[in-house]
Amino acid sequence: METRTARLLHKTALSADTSDFAFELCEDRFSELEPGAHIDVHLGSDLVRQYSIWSWSQDGRQLNVAVKHEVDGRGGSRAMHALNPGDEVAIGGPRNHFKLQPDASYVTLIAGGIGATPLVAMARELLNARRDFQVYYLVRSQGLAAMDAKFRALSLGDRYHLHCDDSDGRLNLADVLQSMPVGSDVYTCGPEPMLNSVLEAGSRMRGGTIHFERFAAAADEDHGANAGFDIEIQSSGALLRVSPEESILDVLKSNGIPVDFGCSEGLCGACIIDVIDGEVDHRDGILTPEEQASQAYLCTCVSRAKGKKLILDL
Repeated sequence: METRTARLLHKTALSADTSDFAFELCEDRFSELEPGAHIDVHLGSDLVRQYSIWSWSQDGRQLNVAVKHEVDGRGGSRAMHALNPGDEVAIGGPRNHFKLQPDASYVTLIAGGIGATPLVAMARELLNARRDFQVYYLVRSQGLAAMDAKFRALSLGDRYHLHCDDSDGRLNLADVLQSMPVGSDVYTCGPEPMLNSVLEAGSRMRGGTIHFERFAAAADEDHGANAGFDIEIQSSGALLRVSPEESILDVLKSNGIPVDFGCSEGLCGACIIDVIDGEVDHRDGILTPEEQASQAYLCTCVSRAKGKKLILDL
């Protein structure tokens, strides 16, 4: 996948565990900078992480991402926080699987923790477009509300609600969703328990759609022991075996079949391909339930077969 070199201009603490990273492209400029978009940051050999953009310059040369330092994480945030101004990294994208749609008459943004990053950009866009909306920012305590100042800088007034569990208790999401006008949409990003709570509360909505972005893919859940299966390459008829220890992406790469990829965790969507036949065991966090049910696509990095074979449109 094409990347471009960017230089870290500055790193600014937003809270005790989260910092803002401002990057500038060394050459050229980014296009398709929009709310919900994320970039791939290449932090070393086989270490690529995705971060949502919360701000960018009009000329497309600079952009900002906010990153929480996960002490027990898989290394991406540690590598990011080890960067210093002047360091250069390769950046891919942007890509957007969390687009702000233009048609809903009313929008509610529900952010949890660092999941506020893409929703700051959405709030700015909604404000500039003079659309009706509200924002709920859910955190454990005010000291962890890393993006609070960014929301407040937009002068949202009573559209903005910071909710701290330690002082405000647990937010009744069902009441929030039930109170929205008919046909309202919800955009939410945050930890899995919060997302599940929003989705469960969605039964109280009067029409509209819940759009969400995950931190972790379904591949992180317990699916039991993997089984081997075959993949057939439609263009050549080649039949390739995927062992229990391999991914479809591993097998495609080892056989010299070109396919884009990014995070290798089922979160970025770079490796999505079409499926011609077969039942897919979806383990990604990017395809919608409707897209998964269609059996028309899969993420090669995490998805597997429920049966003995998949025929791929390659």
